[in-house]
Amino acid sequence: MEIRNFACVGAGLIGQGWATVFASRGYDVTLQDVSAEVLDNAVVRVDANLKLLEKSGFLGPEESKAANARIKTTLSMEEAVGNADYVQESVLDDYDLKRRVFKDMDALAPEHAILASSASGLTMTPIQTAAARPERCVLVHPMLPVHLIPVVEIVGGEKTSPETVRAARDLMTKLGKTPVVLKKEVPGYIVNRLQSALLREAIDMVDKGVASPQDIDLAFCMGIGLRDPLIGPFMRIHLAGNGVENFLENYAKSYQYRWESMNTWTSIPPSAKEAVIKGVHEMDVVQSKTLEDIKGWRDDMLPKILKLVQKGRG
Repeated sequence: MEIRNFACVGAGLIGQGWATVFASRGYDVTLQDVSAEVLDNAVVRVDANLKLLEKSGFLGPEESKAANARIKTTLSMEEAVGNADYVQESVLDDYDLKRRVFKDMDALAPEHAILASSASGLTMTPIQTAAARPERCVLVHPMLPVHLIPVVEIVGGEKTSPETVRAARDLMTKLGKTPVVLKKEVPGYIVNRLQSALLREAIDMVDKGVASPQDIDLAFCMGIGLRDPLIGPFMRIHLAGNGVENFLENYAKSYQYRWESMNTWTSIPPSAKEAVIKGVHEMDVVQSKTLEDIKGWRDDMLPKILKLVQKGRG
């Protein structure tokens, strides 16, 4: 099946990012939301995203203008998905809401259309119960900012067909993304589960007075963060131990001591919440720059880092 027409349901940050990706790759996109104000804001944001891609060399001269022309907006779900080959839903992470949206998308989209969700923690099996054709429903989870971060996580529900998973993976590859396919459903998938474990430990260290948010961020960015674009946790232990077998043998006790001292709470303690809020607002960058300034700096830097990583990977 050739995928030519795209629909983005939900025009928040994630939907804006997806619309940027699809349009920048030469495809027609219809961006839908229930709020005219949200759509107006999305048009401005997508234009800024495309100009950043052009400025960074990921698009050629004047290509952002051509990409913008491929995007239209609508308040109508039927208009958005009625002629779509691929629909990317990006509404809030709420099962009831997503089931309602998928029921509508399933009823209005062509039979061949793939219905994908950008959910960041939910699983597809409960969502696809709302669809008459659940075999075409699949999770395709991006990372913010969607138009810059390559990885997407793909996982089907119990009734998703293998063909749908393969088609989503192949499409993401064609779009220049880096798809990873999960073998089974798990809340949060790969990236957010890893981030959740890291965040819990970071929050707990602040709560216990081990270090400030500023120093924890600094330790991450100038330590783990410098190495992580090149190697992941498994390659790290393979290199650190001069072989993964040696690492698991020689460092098992050291890691046991660390894990035994780490907290395992599943909801943030009130004391930790207060400490984190206070600590983040005391960070130098938070005191000197607005959120928009920080986001802009991040988005200006990411293309530079991405080019280096892509060059290094050949």
